[in-house]
Amino acid sequence: MTLALAVTASLVPVVARAGDSQLFSGGANFVQVPEKPAEPVTISRDRAAEIARDATGGRVLSVELEDSGAYRVKVLLDGERVRTVHVDARSGTVKD
Repeated sequence: MTLALAVTASLVPVVARAGDSQLFSGGANFVQVPEKPAEPVTISRDRAAEIARDATGGRVLSVELEDSGAYRVKVLLDGERVRTVHVDARSGTVKD
């Protein structure tokens, strides 16, 4: 019985808080899982692209939602330069 409890206990994942993420231990390996943004996203990817396009006058190449709660938008300027702007996913505010 004691051996069965010891084996079972070693199979249960351990969760520990570390800053803004959680660490899961499934034995010798640790996997860091980022937490979701504190507030829900209210700006869509398309709206973030539109905001970035209006702010820069360029052509949007890509839009990615980051763990920080902002969209990272890559914009082509003058047909040759790529600029990255960040659009807050809750307020729509542009940050460089």
